[in-house]
Amino acid sequence: MLITLLCIFSLVLTTRAADQVEGTWEVLGGCRLVSAPFNDGDSFLVKYGDEQYTFRLYYVDAPETSETYIDRVRAQARYFSIPEESVTETGKLASTFTKNFLRGEFTVITKWEDARGSSRNKRYYALVQKGDKDLSLELIRAGLARLYGMPTKDRWPGGLTPRTFLSRLKNNEREAQREEDGIWALATGSMQMSGLEALHSSSEADAGTEFSAGSGPSLGGLPLKDRININTATSEELQELPGIGKAYAARIMAARPIQSIESLVQIPGITANTLAGFSHMIITEDPPPPAFTVEFYTADIDQYLDTEVTVHIASVRPSDTASPETFRSVILETAYQGESGGTITAYIPDEFYDSFINYYREPGREFKGLLYSRDGEIVMVYVRK
Repeated sequence: MLITLLCIFSLVLTTRAADQVEGTWEVLGGCRLVSAPFNDGDSFLVKYGDEQYTFRLYYVDAPETSETYIDRVRAQARYFSIPEESVTETGKLASTFTKNFLRGEFTVITKWEDARGSSRNKRYYALVQKGDKDLSLELIRAGLARLYGMPTKDRWPGGLTPRTFLSRLKNNEREAQREEDGIWALATGSMQMSGLEALHSSSEADAGTEFSAGSGPSLGGLPLKDRININTATSEELQELPGIGKAYAARIMAARPIQSIESLVQIPGITANTLAGFSHMIITEDPPPPAFTVEFYTADIDQYLDTEVTVHIASVRPSDTASPETFRSVILETAYQGESGGTITAYIPDEFYDSFINYYREPGREFKGLLYSRDGEIVMVYVRK
């Protein structure tokens, strides 16, 4: 009888471990890393009890360890402003860091959200903790991952709000940049490093001066979003830079793609003194879209289309756009931490329309809706529960 009960109990546990319910947070203690050829800095095979699962970290993206996904390699090279051939080498460093972090037992926190992406193996998004340390935070602080990827939509058990966690990630990235740790040692002249230098300079030059929430890191009052991208600017835009005429603008355009700001001195006629006069006015890559905005989700539309996403609303106004039956349309202006993130049409059920307009008159409130394609336009839909 006892043996029968134990067998039934074992069967229940096995069934429970194999039938995950997406959307419900679970804390898996006592996990161990399993060696696998696909393990890397942000994705790895884990053993929990008698089951094995592949998990992919929320929030961060470690460099690739091979050139299998060349588009991602190129995106990572652009983010750090390093040569593409350096990406896989730094990816191996990230893999080693994660392998060392995961020695012994650790805890996985997951909602079983599908993170398969382009991989054939089933993967789930997760946070990974060991003691009081979080792997996503540690990778960013070591300068071995970029702040890019799926964020959590809500607070996890015993955890932080997504906004607070994202703030900590950004602080860790700035610290890694400041110390030139990990990949940042190779990334002099990248947009992010330029922003860090600008922030440092403006803090020293304007100590005690308050900046508006939307100003962002700047030098001489020029926000990053207003700087000239020397890899995409027209000749006329380049000629707005001090010391750059039509001939030098043509030489800059001929030298593209430009990997770092400092490399401009290799262009005949552009001296270090000339560069010093406008280096704070340029970037080599457009700033990534702010999180929790329309531009953030549409930048990776294949991942977020037909899913519920959360945006931060700066303002809302009525729209004349034709809406589905029993719905009314509005225009949402999105922004996060003072940085504009684009507008989008949203459809609100008739019965909620008035209260919706009143509630979102106060800027900074969160709105959760279905990201959807209607008549070729990307819209959001307030889903009736």
